[in-house]
Amino acid sequence: MRLALILLLVYQWSIAQGNIVQLMGIESSHLNKFEAHKLTPKTAAAFHAMQVAARQEGIDIQLVSAYRSFERQQYIWEDKFERYTSEGESPEKAIAQILKYSTLPGTSRHHWGTDIDITDGNVKNEKRLLVPSKFHNNGPFAPLHEWMQINAHHYGFYLVYTKDNARTGFSYEPWHYSYLPEAKAYLKGYNSRMAFAYFKSVEVKGSDHIDRDFWDHYYQTFVRGINTKFLED
Repeated sequence: MRLALILLLVYQWSIAQGNIVQLMGIESSHLNKFEAHKLTPKTAAAFHAMQVAARQEGIDIQLVSAYRSFERQQYIWEDKFERYTSEGESPEKAIAQILKYSTLPGTSRHHWGTDIDITDGNVKNEKRLLVPSKFHNNGPFAPLHEWMQINAHHYGFYLVYTKDNARTGFSYEPWHYSYLPEAKAYLKGYNSRMAFAYFKSVEVKGSDHIDRDFWDHYYQTFVRGINTKFLED
C-alpha cells in the first residue's frame, strides 16, 4: 500500500514536472537504443558524431555504460553493501565506501540517458577497465583521454567528476562524460525530495541508515559535486 501511494505521488509529480520518473531511472520510453545501450536521441546523435570523428584519428570510442535503470543501480548498491558488511564493515562505513564511486539508487546521472562511461575499443584483453591510472601517462586509455580533453566539448560532452581538489563528492572518473545541453537541464528538473521518498519506499538495503539529513547532505555533496559547467546558469 505504501509503495503504491509513493508510485502515485511520483506519477502525479512527473506530470507536473515533466520527467521526474525518467530522471530517477524508473521509466525509459523516451530513450533510443544505441548499440547495446540506451541514450536520449540527442545524446546518441552527438555521441555518434564524436565517435566518427575520433575514428578518423585512430581512436575507437566505445560505451561501457550509458543508461542505467533504478533497479540496476539498486542491484549495484546492494551487492556492494552486502559485500562490505559481510567483510566486517559497519553499515555506515560500507555506505561511505560505496559512495566513492557508486550513487544511491534514484540519484545516478546514468538514469538520464545523457551520461556515458567510455573506453578505447582498440585496447584488447584489458581487465578492470575503469581505473583512473589507465587513462593517464602510459596507460592504455591515455590516448583516448587526451583526445577527449581536446575534442569532446565540440560535441557537447564534458567530464563530470573532474580531478579538482575543490570538488566534493565522488572520486575522479576520467571515463565518465555527460552531454551537457540536456544533462544541465535535467539536473535543474531533478526533485531530491521525491527521489528520497521513493528510495525509502522500496527498502533498499542500508536505507535504514540513511535519513533525510543524510540524503540532503549527500545531494549537495555528491549529486551537485560535479564539474561546475553543469551548475552554471
